[in-house]
Amino acid sequence: MTLYGIPPAPFRRAMAPDTGRDHARHIAQDALAWWLENRGGTSDLSKAVGTLAALALAAPSSPAGPDYGPLLLPLTDEEVTDVLRSIWNNLWAYNPVLTETARPLHEWLAHPSDDDIRGLSDYTRILVRAGLLEYASDLTRCEDEDLIGLLVQRMRSYADRQQAGQFFTPAIVANHHAEILLSEPIPPGARLIEPCAGTGTMVRAAAATLRFQGTDPAVYQWWMNDVDEIHVACCAVNAVLFRLGPNVTVSRGNTFRDVSELEQDAQARADRAISEQRRTPILYPTRTRPLRWPR
Repeated sequence: MTLYGIPPAPFRRAMAPDTGRDHARHIAQDALAWWLENRGGTSDLSKAVGTLAALALAAPSSPAGPDYGPLLLPLTDEEVTDVLRSIWNNLWAYNPVLTETARPLHEWLAHPSDDDIRGLSDYTRILVRAGLLEYASDLTRCEDEDLIGLLVQRMRSYADRQQAGQFFTPAIVANHHAEILLSEPIPPGARLIEPCAGTGTMVRAAAATLRFQGTDPAVYQWWMNDVDEIHVACCAVNAVLFRLGPNVTVSRGNTFRDVSELEQDAQARADRAISEQRRTPILYPTRTRPLRWPR
């Protein structure tokens, strides 16, 4: 039995790749292939990554949660755009600071052109059929590979990454590094800092290591920093997907300069986001009910 062209969620989970790493690579490959074939290139990075990030945020908080796949598949481009707005509105109500930090991934939704939303419904169907909802609802899979960072890496050419000095750490290397760094107990409340976070690969590995040791990552203070605005936006989303808890700071700047300036800037941006959310509870006007409340 299928619903709107896909099997029910339990069957999709059973058919998913064995590991989170393989699953993430499958999703990223399908997403990139669709974007290259239908949008003619990778210049719309914020839209491709932002759509994937939003749908990942909308996934159930556990594999046993409701199945949103059949609800997403029949939507039109305009309806998908409205759903994306609703998802970011949810995060805006739940955590305005991270939502503001992730703005490069969703600000295009304020006034999208016809070309901006062209094919978003097809792209959404590709992501759903590739198992994005099953991946994002399973914390073990999320911690196995940084899916969002993987898509960013594949959408940026090798030449672009070299020019920007971007070198992505492979997941297996990050895992071993985290195991070494966290081999000694760390007291709750300690601040864990990643000054060159990229999209959060090392933080992903650190959170996974802590959970393996029986410690909840939410008892620590996390600080991720990078100079690339897309990377910083991805860190904000990954902070939710990796369930790092309420004590997360994501900043953008050069850590070779005065770190106190980064901290002051991050605090000022957080204060502005909270004040703005109180004045404007709805980030984007929508006509649909949100799929779910963020984690």
